[in-house]
Amino acid sequence: MGRIADAALALLAGGPRSARELGDALASEGVTRSRDPAGAVRRALRDDTRVVELEDGRLVSKAQALQGVVLSAVVAPRDVDARAVEVDPDLAPLAMIGVGPSVPLPRGTRPGQVVVVRIEDPVARRLVVQAVDAVDARTADEAALVGAIMRRLDRGPGVDPLLVPPVVALGPLVLGITAGSPEAFRTPGRPITTVLADAGLETHLGWVGREGTAWQSLTEVEAEIMEIEVEDLAHDERFGPAAAQQARLVALLERHLPERLPPARRRLAQLLARDGRHDEALAALRDLIVGDDPDPENLYQGAVVALGGGDLVTGRRLVQEGLARSEGPGDQEVAACLADLADDLDAQAAFRRLAERGPGGGRDAAVDAAPQRIARALLGLRRSYLIEAAAEGMLAAMGADELEGLIEVLGTDGGADGREACLALAVVLPGEVGQAAWRAAGGARAVRPGVSGLMSARPVAAWATSPDDAPDQQQIVIAVGKEDGRIGPLVALVDFDELGGAVKDAFFLPDMIEARLRREVFSRMEETGIPPHPVDVEDAVAVLEAGLATARQINWALPSAEEQPVLDRIERLVLRPMRGGAGPVRP
Repeated sequence: MGRIADAALALLAGGPRSARELGDALASEGVTRSRDPAGAVRRALRDDTRVVELEDGRLVSKAQALQGVVLSAVVAPRDVDARAVEVDPDLAPLAMIGVGPSVPLPRGTRPGQVVVVRIEDPVARRLVVQAVDAVDARTADEAALVGAIMRRLDRGPGVDPLLVPPVVALGPLVLGITAGSPEAFRTPGRPITTVLADAGLETHLGWVGREGTAWQSLTEVEAEIMEIEVEDLAHDERFGPAAAQQARLVALLERHLPERLPPARRRLAQLLARDGRHDEALAALRDLIVGDDPDPENLYQGAVVALGGGDLVTGRRLVQEGLARSEGPGDQEVAACLADLADDLDAQAAFRRLAERGPGGGRDAAVDAAPQRIARALLGLRRSYLIEAAAEGMLAAMGADELEGLIEVLGTDGGADGREACLALAVVLPGEVGQAAWRAAGGARAVRPGVSGLMSARPVAAWATSPDDAPDQQQIVIAVGKEDGRIGPLVALVDFDELGGAVKDAFFLPDMIEARLRREVFSRMEETGIPPHPVDVEDAVAVLEAGLATARQINWALPSAEEQPVLDRIERLVLRPMRGGAGPVRP
């Protein structure tokens, strides 16, 4: 995390210390030369998830405070049915290290038993979980816990000054006790809720208060706090912790605010997918996409998650089911997105079949095959971006000389389909092979929308992030107009900090309708705190062109160039049309 943060953490291994104490110690060791050592420590640890600040201002290492801590909870019938016990309230300190919203029960656990959880390694979140029939009281620990709570309650409100009576958060409170004593809560004992109930206190979620606490109001406040925490974590692109916190929010809503549950489940699925856990994301959506009448919006979200994880079968099934159910007056946009997604999946399936058997698989698979079949296979891809990718693949696999031979056969023996296929190849292919395709097309006109989309492609809209949100880099999205109202999004990242304004990377996404661009691309940018704003197309292209020139000057290679000929596509689809005021068609 940083030299000061790591040095401070090493000192905190001995127990809680104030920022001033840490600063003085680090200054004497030469770790910091700041005129304000305490301020340097606070800045270094401000966003460090390994450290917590106690109510008295002292800083605590979670690893030191929770190492060896033992917590317990009585197992209820619902826990056995779920095969897990919820973290809140008895196991609340586990949330401090990102465990939750529940802990799996050992096999064979019965209702009424006590599940005992020992934190073996707080950093690795390694727990030892056992089910026992009974536990003894921890007299000293229980007294310390109740005493600390009563002192807090006597001083005033906790989370929200509008809450009367006040409340105390259990997790940080227990952590403060365990950090101050290496023996506290290190042996099995009675559950926290049992101890507090004997003291006349009430618990709710991860909170404790006196009898009569406005728990319903607190639940809503807690949900709002958790939503803000999830948003902050997502902004920092810490999608794993964000998903863990969202899972806790889902558990809270499921029990106390079920009317807010569906969008929370969708959000959990999105965060899990961003963290690369697509199977878990689909599981989070299962209750929303299985049943007699699932919402098409949920089916669409499930399809996007499944396809993002490479599960084409599940994705296609959810798309079809969503289309079948998108008949309501408010379903027009999601129906359009599903229809576009379905068409794209069909086209991609055709592209995979073409790639498996040619053209592009050598002379036996291409030149010697019937030219009409080759032309129909190419044109049958329908969507211009796939026809483009197929043409690029043919050149890469066959080479210019062999491909020119195929083009000649298509033009002479392929009929109208063959000549239109040559027209498509002419738009995409560079140099002599492209010119050969123009000649072989023989003045053919574009009949298929996919070929028309290639010929008329040009930038039609653009968006960019604001320097206020991210001054060190800017993301630009340039929409290239294609057939049937779709756009081909070019996403470019301009780095002003390390690369001096060069394009750090750029890539084209599959063609899609604009509604999908907002839902599947812009929403991701917004959740990381860099929402895109509409900008003038010419200005966006100018920034892109200048950034590419800078990248050439410093010999920076775009990483995406290993996956797609992105520079050729930028020239053909973006720069050339803007210079000439027309699409990429050449005379």
